[in-house]
Amino acid sequence: MNEIYFDNSATTSLCASAKQKMIEAMDCYGNPSSLHSEGLASRELVEAARANVARSLGVRLNAAGGKIIFTSCGSEADNLAIFGTAYAKARRR
Repeated sequence: MNEIYFDNSATTSLCASAKQKMIEAMDCYGNPSSLHSEGLASRELVEAARANVARSLGVRLNAAGGKIIFTSCGSEADNLAIFGTAYAKARRR
């Protein structure tokens, strides 16, 4: 019998290629902000992921690598959107 799953809002099973990339990335443990070889390797993975996400969304990255920001959770993403919008709005005095 085929499974029919109606709860994709909560979570969705990963495709095989995403699982494989995650397994590969788990071997890269360096801090991407560090200048040692492990950090540089991690930075390359992060920037490749950023470029792949941007390409899939049709977004051009600027010279500083902006526009695609990875957050650690939904709350962080919500706060970034709310505060970013609030601070970007021109104030009337």
